[in-house]
Parts: sequence; structure tokens; C-alpha cells
Amino acid sequence: MDTPAIKLSLQSIEIPAINLYVHLISILVVLFLIKKIFGEQILQLLVSIREKVTDFTSKQTHEDWIASCRERKDWPHKQDTISLDLKGRYLKSLTFSISLAGNPQYWRAGFIIGNENIKANEIVDTKNGITIHIGSGYEKQNKILPVWKYYGEFGRNNPDSSSVKSDNWGMRTFDVNINKNNFMQVKVQNEVIFAQRIDSSLRRKVYLKAWADDHLTSDI
Repeated sequence: MDTPAIKLSLQSIEIPAINLYVHLISILVVLFLIKKIFGEQILQLLVSIREKVTDFTSKQTHEDWIASCRERKDWPHKQDTISLDLKGRYLKSLTFSISLAGNPQYWRAGFIIGNENIKANEIVDTKNGITIHIGSGYEKQNKILPVWKYYGEFGRNNPDSSSVKSDNWGMRTFDVNINKNNFMQVKVQNEVIFAQRIDSSLRRKVYLKAWADDHLTSDI
């Protein structure tokens, strides 16, 4: 009795090599034409996607910080500072709010951005940074909140000042945004108080700062 056998014929398996090559060449031609025609747009899209992913992954939050304003050697005024870690990146945005803990008669609070030479104990150093802050002096009757800005020619005793409307004098909000062209816009209580291009090196360090005194001896 013959043993059953199963035969496999390789001839039953066909690989359409010519058709495959034609398809590959067609795909490559299409990709080349797409790149040739839309290359710049695709590149911009990829860059935009990368920036959005980077922005999303680089955003940080920090737990509430209570400043302890006290006298320190070589620190003007009774002050306290917290340094924000940028992880080697340039600052793109910063949002924070300020509220009083206690009832100091004279006080200031805000932020400083600067280059690698800016120091934590400096309140104003227009050569290496920009200081913007608010503080005591709220006009309750007109609901006016004063803002002081130190940059460029506006030095320690010559601040650039402005004011914003504020119904909630006990809570002050700051919003800082810097685009890829180094144009910085700062809002206090949702009102623009600073809008101009800055040197890119001034985006390397960020400090939140608060200080208080029994009396103020200068504009800061």
C-alpha cells in the first residue's frame, strides 16, 4: 500500500519581483516630489510639532513658597529669594501669584530674570537682568496697584513705573511670556505692563523675590 504523500511545490509561491520594484520606485518618486514641492512646509510642521512637544514636557510647577524676609549679610533689605530651575533651557513663560502672609507696612515682591552673572541677593542689576515687582502703596479708593520695572536705563533710583486696576488687592498675578524672537510680554492682573524685545542671555536665570522693611529708604 502506497504511503500518502503531501507535496509542496515552490512554483505555487510567486514573488512578483518586477511589480515590487515598480511599486518601490513609484513610492520613492512620490516622496521625492512631495519633499521637493512641500519640503519647507513639512519641515516647518515638524519643527512646530517638536516645539509643542518640548513645551509640553518642559513645563514645571512649584509648590507654594512662603518668603521669610529677614536680614542677611550682604543682602540689601530684609529679603528672601527662591531660584527656579530651568534645567538648562531658556525661560519661555512664567505664571505666579502673590498674596500677603502677615501685615508688613512696607513690602515688595516680584521676579528677576537675568544672565549667568545675576546674583540671588541683588534686587536691581540692570546690567545683568530685569526686575519687575509690585508692593505696598495700593490705592483702595481708586483700586490702583503700582508696578515698578528696572531694566536698561531705568536703574535703582530711576524705575520705569506704571499701574494697573486691581479689585483684589490681596492677590496679585504675574504672567510672563517670551517668544522665539526674545520678545517678552509681562502682565500684572491681566494688564500688559512690559512688552519689548530683550537680550536672549537674560533668559538663563529666574528668581522669585520678596522683601520687607520697617521703612523704605529708596524706590526699591
